Amino acid sequence: MAAAELVENPKTPNVNFIGIQKQIADIIKDIKNHKKKHKLHKFVSSKADNPHIDGRILQNEAPDNKEVLKMIKHLDKDPTNALARLRLVNIVMADRKDLHLDALLNLMLQSSIPIYLCDISPTFLQLVVFTYRAYLERLANIHKHKMMAIRSEELKHVNMSGIDMSDHEDEDAHVRDIASAKTEIQIAESLIEQCETVLNNIKTRMTITLSGEEIEELITGTQSKSSFFGFSQEEVSPNKQNMIISKAVKAIELLKQIPLLQDAGLELAKQLGRVDNKLTYPLVMEGRIQMQALKFQQMRVESGDRAARENMAPVYNRAVVAYRKALKLTSKSSPRKADLPVLTEFGNLTHYGFVHRDLMRFTEDGMKTLVQLGKESVDVAVTIDDSFEPLQKRLENSLSQLNETEEHVF
Repeated sequence: MAAAELVENPKTPNVNFIGIQKQIADIIKDIKNHKKKHKLHKFVSSKADNPHIDGRILQNEAPDNKEVLKMIKHLDKDPTNALARLRLVNIVMADRKDLHLDALLNLMLQSSIPIYLCDISPTFLQLVVFTYRAYLERLANIHKHKMMAIRSEELKHVNMSGIDMSDHEDEDAHVRDIASAKTEIQIAESLIEQCETVLNNIKTRMTITLSGEEIEELITGTQSKSSFFGFSQEEVSPNKQNMIISKAVKAIELLKQIPLLQDAGLELAKQLGRVDNKLTYPLVMEGRIQMQALKFQQMRVESGDRAARENMAPVYNRAVVAYRKALKLTSKSSPRKADLPVLTEFGNLTHYGFVHRDLMRFTEDGMKTLVQLGKESVDVAVTIDDSFEPLQKRLENSLSQLNETEEHVF
């Protein structure tokens, strides 16, 4: 199954999170290049070309705030300084209560940078969700305000509760038709509803921090130690490796819930895969993120974005590829309890494909082959834990339906 390039609807630019994640990826690339140049020319003052690198993209939102200028100077020296960026975003948000959509987008991008640099903590994650939610709320509010202004018949079935009636006349939402505005409202409101759950999960499940240095230590197997004689390298203990892995897995479980951060989760999963290519959990993590991304595309379709339907099959195929790679690392003849996530999640994935086969335009024959593989996977899981028998039964019923369809065709 080839990985097709995903294409988002150009008529809904404000909620195209694949494109927004690409913006962040470009910023991260520029930050790393800027840091390399700064090391080579320590005593030469040079302003970064990309205004996101040092955060000066936010300077106009609080031009008279000296603390903002101070944080920008810190970030110019070290754009990987997560605390300075956190402080910058917080200051701007506190300084201005009437930020426009473009400013909120920049705040959202800025707050995401530490996460993409693999500095992940409850505080950093909460800040991302706060800026993300503020951006989505402003977006929905702008569209509702403009739709009320023209008193369109399209207002039917649009929830108008909680709308801020402040003036949005000078604010461009980059959307030119009412149908697209309605779609953006529906998508934004669906994502806003999920924010409280995500924030609660951060509080209860993410009680630790993860740094880029720890991931580097995990991959290289060594850590730097300072002493009177300078720096030395020593091996990372197995206990510390397991601790870092555990923290990374917890982080990925949260990152997958936010479309803005799913690429960061995928990159972290790939980094874990570099530790040992015989481990299944990095591939399982990748599969889970792709499944979450698939549900986001399905939600877009249900919100009126017909173009998102074309992305569903490619995203689904990416999830299938990840799980099938993981399955190759398990034994069907002597499975272990640790293999259950791979075996059962692949079964659930194939059942999802069966249920939504028409939406993703899958052929009955191709779906039958995949569901058969899913059933065989769950058959193995049941030998370890019989609580998965209901899933086994669902897949058996799915195969029966596919066989009946095939008989009717012939």
